[in-house]
Amino acid sequence: MTLKQEEIPGLLPKRIADSNKGTYGKLLIIAGRKECAGCVILSALAALRSGLGMVKVVSAKSNFTALMNAVPESLFSSETDEASLKADISWADAVLIGPGIGTVKKAEKLLESVLQTRGIPVVIDADGINLISQNELLREELKQKASVDTVILTPHLMEMSRFSGLTVSEIKKSMTETAVSIAKTYSTTVALKDARTVTASSYGDVIINTTGNNGMSTAGSGDVLAGIVASFLAQSLSGFVAASLGVYIHGMAGDIAAERFGVRGMKAMDIAEALPEVFLRIER
Repeated sequence: MTLKQEEIPGLLPKRIADSNKGTYGKLLIIAGRKECAGCVILSALAALRSGLGMVKVVSAKSNFTALMNAVPESLFSSETDEASLKADISWADAVLIGPGIGTVKKAEKLLESVLQTRGIPVVIDADGINLISQNELLREELKQKASVDTVILTPHLMEMSRFSGLTVSEIKKSMTETAVSIAKTYSTTVALKDARTVTASSYGDVIINTTGNNGMSTAGSGDVLAGIVASFLAQSLSGFVAASLGVYIHGMAGDIAAERFGVRGMKAMDIAEALPEVFLRIER
């Protein structure tokens, strides 16, 4: 099954005249070790460019200045003690964790805290998936979390290889089957990223994406996607709709970026900055 552009307006989060910044969701992004400010910026900007009301970033203290220069609308914290993290998660309507957090013990503890919190939907991307791949206890925590809350996994092929134990070539030959198998096993939604990203629900629903181009094969593109999907999740869309719609919108933004800069010259920030044009075209 694929999405068609005429379907998209009906899937987007609703906007109302009598609203405020709290109306459109609060997203907590846990991302970015000290050498990875870019992933924080890209995911936060993409989230806000997708209709989100508020975003708060938990990241290394050294990323503060870069984030504020690029996305001054963001809130920020570098406090990761148990009490601070619990308060930040309680503030949010959804959590995105993983981009650029690394796979060290501290990152593992952050992910564990998120997985052990009930009542909050989560998008797990990048290093979050890598951490679960190498830790059986985190796999079990993921299953328990997903049994009661919405969880979306957004792996690229190598991350899925680590997670599933299959080779990249095996996954490419069976994208749909792999995505569905992991989604059912862990009761999650899975957006398995490739030239034609496959989104699968735990019930076996599948959307094969048709937007996008090879210019999106560039560093940071996945951080943009994670921000879009998490934004939709914070705006109360279901996991499967948030993921499949996010993938479609992300690809359409990539197509607009390619119109402007060409597939050789475009970069991830161009995709994020193209998001307003996407929504203008869809809702025009």
